[in-house]
Amino acid sequence: MKKYLNRIWHFSLPIIFLIIIVHFLKDITQDVLKIPTFLDLLGNVNEDLSAFPPLIQQIIIALGFISFGIEVFLIVAIPKVMKNKENSKLEKYVMISLLFLVIYFISVSLMDPRYRL
Repeated sequence: MKKYLNRIWHFSLPIIFLIIIVHFLKDITQDVLKIPTFLDLLGNVNEDLSAFPPLIQQIIIALGFISFGIEVFLIVAIPKVMKNKENSKLEKYVMISLLFLVIYFISVSLMDPRYRL
């Protein structure tokens, strides 16, 4: 079972890597440079933080900056993990970083008025 999960993990890494690169480019063009590109077709989450107290708003904004840094880390780390077939600390850091990003992106998406339940 462990070998099977390891195969799935290593098969999914290139796909995850491409998604991270596209999202990173989208972050740069939309949020940093504020220029329209074809990546805008993929959507842009505009979270509404007004319902939260100022401290929570600052924490959410800080987590956004952290997610940007994590994306840079993943762009560097995922190719190294793909080359190494053995489990390593770096691979664990990649998994933890991906888990953080998934939780963060879901949370922020739910703060967008268009996606509220």
